[in-house]
Amino acid sequence: MSLLTRVVPKYIPPVSSFWAVLEAVNIAALKPATVRRTWAGTDYTFDCYVSQHVKDEYQAGHIVIGDYVLVEVLDWEPDKMGVIAKVYKTW
Repeated sequence: MSLLTRVVPKYIPPVSSFWAVLEAVNIAALKPATVRRTWAGTDYTFDCYVSQHVKDEYQAGHIVIGDYVLVEVLDWEPDKMGVIAKVYKTW
């Protein structure tokens, strides 16, 4: 596919830490968490690694689907995103 026919998104979200909504969890997968982030009016979904603390909290029932979580991007690479904590919404 040439650059002329390739569809490039209008906006690409910045590669930095962000909060997102936890959409799905599959503990057996390599990247067990799926999160949704809205940026510039567009929803983006990402598969993420999880910390052991987040995995334990999910299995204990303290983190559920629909919770806000903090996502950290390692080395500014979009393929190395990890959920590291639950965010408590106060707004």
